[in-house]
Amino acid sequence: MRIVYVASDQRVPGRTGGSVHVLEVARGLAGRGHQVHAVVHREPGVPDHDERDGVCWHRVAWRPRHRLFRFRARGAVEELLAEVRPQAVMERYYNFGGEGILAAKQAGIPSLLEVNSPAVDHPGSVKALLDAAVLVRPLRRRRERLCASATVLVSPLLEIVPEFARPKTVKMSWGANVDAFHPSRRRAELRAALGVPEKALAAIFIGSFRPWHGVHVLEAAARRLAHREDLFFLLAGGGPAAEGAGYRGRRLGSLPYEQMPELVASADAGVAPYDTRRLRQLRLGFYWSPLKIFEYMASGLPTVTIPVPPLGEIVRPEQEGLHFREGDPADLARALERLADDPLLRGRLGRQARARVVENYSWARHCEQLEQVLRGIAS
Repeated sequence: MRIVYVASDQRVPGRTGGSVHVLEVARGLAGRGHQVHAVVHREPGVPDHDERDGVCWHRVAWRPRHRLFRFRARGAVEELLAEVRPQAVMERYYNFGGEGILAAKQAGIPSLLEVNSPAVDHPGSVKALLDAAVLVRPLRRRRERLCASATVLVSPLLEIVPEFARPKTVKMSWGANVDAFHPSRRRAELRAALGVPEKALAAIFIGSFRPWHGVHVLEAAARRLAHREDLFFLLAGGGPAAEGAGYRGRRLGSLPYEQMPELVASADAGVAPYDTRRLRQLRLGFYWSPLKIFEYMASGLPTVTIPVPPLGEIVRPEQEGLHFREGDPADLARALERLADDPLLRGRLGRQARARVVENYSWARHCEQLEQVLRGIAS
């Protein structure tokens, strides 16, 4: 199939979950034999058009440059559709996007909308109040137009899709690159370079340091465990690199995606300490498909996280990892101590985590499911 994949506000390669998602889906579909043209954000010093990993990358920009004006990339998308004549168009949802879905509808091409963030308002939404103040609710009308115009939608959670569009929405988890994230990538020399004491358990966190990702909970737990020389904490993402404040460990700063497989595999346990109370949108449900958890599991790490759906279904207690009470540093510390004290448990959970993600939560599995949906709408 010829597929155009529109994600105009994403920088690829990049260091965010969005950029990883776009990269893995584009090259995953290309790896299945499809001709994939991906529309992403223009980068200084990077060619506007190049081919990499079997994907034709098209980098676009618009004015004003803010992503609120992403819809202004529609002209570039229309030109690409006329040139490529795709059999299907995919777009990564953004409220101020729509350049792919609307151009596809105008051209009579089937389309798929990836909904990764709410296309509905959460209770108490400031955006909804502002929208209502304008009386005609332009934001709501626009996102509902996008959902109505798409032939089909895919999303990890139906509740973040408008009710009228749920019958044509396919529930689908994201995943991990299980070839890149693999236990064999573990490096003793990297552990030594990071300062991990010999025979210590290295607990790792990767991702955003925004409040709802729970780094504050993890660091509070780490401080409770500062007396234990056999526990060391590695936090990758967020701000500048620094030594741990009051705990044994390091903040590593933001790192390129290409470095993550070795880093994760060189740890002994993964931590996903989400604090859902810090983000109102999560009142709709936990709509993220958590890349960090899939990557921990693919690397053979037992994972410690909170027991909220779907996290508690992905990481089952005593099977792929351990749970702790959300927002409770003492309970998180307890779970980490248990892993540090029981290497046999750690090994069993890690092996089972790897097996589960390979079977159910890989990018390869995701792209296989996506292919079935795309073939369905193209036929």
